[in-house]
Amino acid sequence: MLPYQMLHSAPSFCDTLKALEADIQHANVLAASVARGKGRACLQMKLVYNKVAPFFLFLVQWMDFSCSCLPLTHFNLFRVVVYKVHTNGKSDTYSCGRKATTREFYSVILPSLQHLHDDLVKADITQAKNHGMEMVISSNEDDKRKPSDLDFERENECGICLESCTKMVLPNCCHAMCINCYNDWNTRSESCPFCRRSLNRVKSEDLWVLTCSRDVIDMQTIHREDMSRLYLFVNNLPQYTPDAIFLM
Repeated sequence: MLPYQMLHSAPSFCDTLKALEADIQHANVLAASVARGKGRACLQMKLVYNKVAPFFLFLVQWMDFSCSCLPLTHFNLFRVVVYKVHTNGKSDTYSCGRKATTREFYSVILPSLQHLHDDLVKADITQAKNHGMEMVISSNEDDKRKPSDLDFERENECGICLESCTKMVLPNCCHAMCINCYNDWNTRSESCPFCRRSLNRVKSEDLWVLTCSRDVIDMQTIHREDMSRLYLFVNNLPQYTPDAIFLM
């Protein structure tokens, strides 16, 4: 890690660097907890610095100039290396690292890990509540079959033309039909075909879209998709190659 004795002339820069390291450690804890909850590879991060960084800090020290006005990302001297840790028995194997800027770390990686961790905590709390409120299920409920594809098709059928499509709900009477039947009846009689209530003041933008059971996504699916997007973002980062040793 970068020696802090080179930063005595710029305490504010030193504090910023320490805060960045603390945030990276916090991100590692969040990533470990998310991976432990899902039983998959764990993302870990570490802070690396460019080989030019010691010379830049020496120049700052020589000029007796404070870096408090310069952001940490201004010269791209520091990078956050992201890598995967695969648990394999007692040993851990490290995949090839990807390098991210501190801006990418604070704008994407850290918020995503915090969001995934919060969702996992909420899911655990909900599961614990549901387990505590669990009731005895009668044996006849075990014989209930799962909805078939035919049931889903009947659920999505329009009550007028019997076509399987997305149904629209009228806001004044809550009857559902497809958009084509709505336009047809609204043009011909300006009334609902089921209850004959007037559609004179109902506009197309006032209609509600009726969702079916297939349109509802559970929290586990959302959590899995969020994690996949984070892994995709990390995989698209440039590959990290350590700088060659610079000799003076």
